[in-house]
Amino acid sequence: MKRNDTYFFSGLLFFGLLLLNNGCKGSASVNNEAKPAQVKQQKNTENQTVNNDEKEFRQFLKAFKQGVKNGDKQKLSTFLNFPLQTQPQWSNEDLKATTISPADGLITKQEYPQYAGNIFTKDAIRLIPASTEDNLVQIDNNTNESYYKTLKAVTDKGSTLYELQQQYVQVNNKETSYGFVFGKVKGHYKVISYFCPWPVKS
Repeated sequence: MKRNDTYFFSGLLFFGLLLLNNGCKGSASVNNEAKPAQVKQQKNTENQTVNNDEKEFRQFLKAFKQGVKNGDKQKLSTFLNFPLQTQPQWSNEDLKATTISPADGLITKQEYPQYAGNIFTKDAIRLIPASTEDNLVQIDNNTNESYYKTLKAVTDKGSTLYELQQQYVQVNNKETSYGFVFGKVKGHYKVISYFCPWPVKS
């Protein structure tokens, strides 16, 4: 009797260990399968953010173009983020040759009426409403260009910058250009910079 009990309990112990071992393997398998799903979900969230950014930007751009068409420079200030950057667009190569101070180009809300005519010129008011996809660029979120990195510092983390740039011929038959960069600030797209070949604020 005692011998049979020993075999019985030994068998139970072996069977229990076997179940425990299989259970641990099963748990590891479940965890390994969950990791790719988590990564996939994170990627989907990032893509969704980009898609939402573009949707919000498109809505803003439509309102901005209509506002420019209406020609009310004071009302256009509601589309701008202050302080507004107005330095001529610089490149990393420019920084190797000269010193550029981004702060020198910042225009406050109080200063805006003084410079509004230099930003929304007659040509800009005429051309912006007629702008097309060819005039738009989505800025790479991983850009190393100092100009865009400086602008991104004031925008919502992880949001996307967009740029509208147009070239045209002036009345003196000389070609020139101007541009606006748009960024999301506190959940809303705004104009965060204006640039042309010469300083707006001198």
